[in-house]
Amino acid sequence: MKTYFFTILVTLFSTTYVWAQNLETELSPADLKAITAHEFVLKTRELPGSVWPEITYYAIVGVSPLEAAGVFAAYDAQKDYVPNVIKSTPVKHLTATEVLTDYELHMPFPISNAHYIHGAKLFKHKNDYEVQWYMLESSSAEDVKGSVYFQFYEGKTLMRYRSYVKPKSVLGSLVKSRMLKDVLLSITAIRNFMEKSKRENPVFVSKYSEFIIRALNGEFVYQTIIDKK
Repeated sequence: MKTYFFTILVTLFSTTYVWAQNLETELSPADLKAITAHEFVLKTRELPGSVWPEITYYAIVGVSPLEAAGVFAAYDAQKDYVPNVIKSTPVKHLTATEVLTDYELHMPFPISNAHYIHGAKLFKHKNDYEVQWYMLESSSAEDVKGSVYFQFYEGKTLMRYRSYVKPKSVLGSLVKSRMLKDVLLSITAIRNFMEKSKRENPVFVSKYSEFIIRALNGEFVYQTIIDKK
């Protein structure tokens, strides 16, 4: 049976990580060669008392950092591009750049669908963009936190996706290897959606890129959607 716990990693976000401003320094020459070939580079870090490691993926995305951040943080549209997410509804602005979103995740029969609320925070670092996420409540995890960082690299974007999940399931340790594979499948789908949207739906990319700019300028861009719920 396919494991679906992984998807809570990508739906996106507060963490206390200190982020480097030059992602290239985190990668070896072999890593850089791999990502230039459109491959993903995985790094994991075991955490004391945790059945799942902290996961970090690096990849090149064929869009700009602003466009990547806009599509990734399109909270109301995440149900359209994050595998198995069937609901993603912004429910509250904490600040212009911090939004709470209510999610529902499809789970295989006979497991009930997972429901959770994540907070997401947006940051701009010079020409780079970052989205951090954290768990407010969840039916399937005890803790979730992570971040995605987008930086210009050779005319495209170098993406670093980092996340940690502590599952509630006692079977978490048994599905660790499958979880890593499923996370890769999910991130691949997200990257593909970014690049496809750039080619085929530039209006969508432009809309959510503008959301990023407007939010950073202090506008509560999801308030209209929140008011309609």
